[in-house]
Amino acid sequence: MTPIDDRMLELFVSKKYHWNSLSPEEQQSMAVEVMKSRLLIKKMNTFIYESINDKEIQREYRSLICDL
Repeated sequence: MTPIDDRMLELFVSKKYHWNSLSPEEQQSMAVEVMKSRLLIKKMNTFIYESINDKEIQREYRSLICDL
């Protein structure tokens, strides 16, 4: 699957391209990128949430900040 280049994505988001103007391969590539991005964001949010709720990590973070 070839990633959609930034220029095409910007044109699409700015409504200069219509969904139907994209080839089926480009539509699928875009959908794959959106799906991967959503998965990555979900995993990052879970990691951040778990890290923030870990008392030991909170202590280490405070210690690090106080040492600055």
